[in-house]
Amino acid sequence: MHSSESKIKNSDLKKRSLLPLFIVISGILLSSLTAIFGADILPDYQDKLVHLRRIAALADTLKTGYFPARIYFVMNQGTGYAMPVFYPDIFMYIPAVLYMLGTPLSTAYDTYVILVNIVTALISYKCLKGFLEGDDLSAAVMSFVYTMSVYRLTDVYIRDAAGEYTAMAFLPLIIYGFYRIYALNDKAGADGAKAGAGTTPFSVWNVIRDAMPLGIGMAALMSSHILTTMMSAAFLAVTALILWKKTFRSFVLLRLLCSVLIFLLLSAYFLVPFMDYMMADEYLFSGSSDIMRGFYPGWRELLELIPAGSGSGIAYELRMPTQIGAALTAILASWFMRTLSMIFLAKKDPERIRLKDERILSGSLLFILTAVMLFISSKYFPWTYIESRGGLVSRLFCSVQFSWRYIGPSTVTAVFLGGLLLAGIRKKSRKYGSIFACLCLVLALVPALVLQQRACSENRRAFISRGEEIGIVSDELYFPVRWDREASYDGTPQAEGSVLIGSYDVSDHRWNLAVSNPGDDGTVLFPVVYYKGYAVTDAEGKALDTFMGDDGRACVRIPSGYEGSIMMEYKVPGYWRLAEVVSIISLLAACILGNGRTRTAGGNKDKNTDHGSE
Repeated sequence: MHSSESKIKNSDLKKRSLLPLFIVISGILLSSLTAIFGADILPDYQDKLVHLRRIAALADTLKTGYFPARIYFVMNQGTGYAMPVFYPDIFMYIPAVLYMLGTPLSTAYDTYVILVNIVTALISYKCLKGFLEGDDLSAAVMSFVYTMSVYRLTDVYIRDAAGEYTAMAFLPLIIYGFYRIYALNDKAGADGAKAGAGTTPFSVWNVIRDAMPLGIGMAALMSSHILTTMMSAAFLAVTALILWKKTFRSFVLLRLLCSVLIFLLLSAYFLVPFMDYMMADEYLFSGSSDIMRGFYPGWRELLELIPAGSGSGIAYELRMPTQIGAALTAILASWFMRTLSMIFLAKKDPERIRLKDERILSGSLLFILTAVMLFISSKYFPWTYIESRGGLVSRLFCSVQFSWRYIGPSTVTAVFLGGLLLAGIRKKSRKYGSIFACLCLVLALVPALVLQQRACSENRRAFISRGEEIGIVSDELYFPVRWDREASYDGTPQAEGSVLIGSYDVSDHRWNLAVSNPGDDGTVLFPVVYYKGYAVTDAEGKALDTFMGDDGRACVRIPSGYEGSIMMEYKVPGYWRLAEVVSIISLLAACILGNGRTRTAGGNKDKNTDHGSE
């Protein structure tokens, strides 16, 4: 009899352990329906064509031996475009390699979408599980809610904002990493006090390991989307100030500073070229960074339960879905009502209801942050006034370009709030916890399916196999201000002054010319946008004076009496290479340290040491 009961219990435990996995996998599959069955949708006025062109151009650059890619040579009608220096593309190497191997362009892109969905689900599940101290079912439910959230799917299937939806995969890591620093070190500080003098609970390795999730998460954001990184950094700074009593404890501040150092080391490969170019010249995006575009949603657009349309455009008449979704709306409402009732009960029975409980305070902070970000994303925030004022404040606020970008960060804070709420309900009553979990799953599922169905049915369709089908063109954001976008070049070098051009050829985006200069003054203009890094050498390898012409083209000065061959190619500075090496070594070190024993916010799990395996 005892053996039979034991088998039944083991069977129930096995089913319960498989349920979170089933929920997470379901979220991945259901969020990928459009990528699987509607791979050829092509929303108007949005970014899918831009990213398809990026993939094709990146593949071309890699094939010609330039790694990592800093210039998309075939973009802008072959005149080149330094988009990778200003807009992170490291994760786009995945679809670019698939395209290089013969995968159709649309398929390569949609494979990337599915991979991002997988990463989003797994990272959010892992981080929520750590945040909720091992409550895997609550973590799985909220991972499903996040993966299926309306704004995220709007980014994925309507806006096709590859940078932004890639960044959303790492936002849970930011929140968990930030929380972990505060929660771990509060506990460690108490343990150190109990242990007595001479105990050193904070070794260098522990400091680094505790700081790694936040540092790695911010580096992943920087490698995905700069604006999301800026918004996240701003809200982390504000939160740190709100928690100033904890923030300025030495063991917390030390780990926060360490996380910044980890971020800088991992991001050096991108930050060094970016800052180098920013200091080298002025670019067109500087003139438009303080201009807001698109519509400003109201409370109806932010909190409506079912997406109102596919929204192929960003203007009012073609409004895309901008709500956080029915599940998160229900979570915010439930938390608000629950907190009000607890405040009322606390007045009657202060011993039983403790409003200063850590979970209540954490939840309240998450609720406030979510509400603030939704307010900033709405038409009720004084965007028009800020924009009209100009100056530094306008640049800081309006650089996001669209107010509803703040819905992304608000979505992840609401998901973590939902995790706290669900875990609390399940702790008090398994029955009510199961009911609330099912409600969240259904409220996340229905709007997500409606959005994907409308995205597939209300947008035009075009399956694209090769980059040539769409033309490798570019936008205007990252060109030098001197570049003449209206000029039409015939793709040939142009001699000025007394210079004569004999013959020329282009191989792997390297220009070889036979030139002569019988006079005193002369230059050669190349049909290439000049960016720092372009260099011209003669047959003996001697560098010639290379600079930007008046119209933004690459220009080289030919010495008087010179006759022979010259070659122009793009060369990255040595300190860029050094930055790349620093990032690679830092990444390897993070992987090695990440496999070691680390502490968890839930407490100690290793009997032999004060650090449990996470």
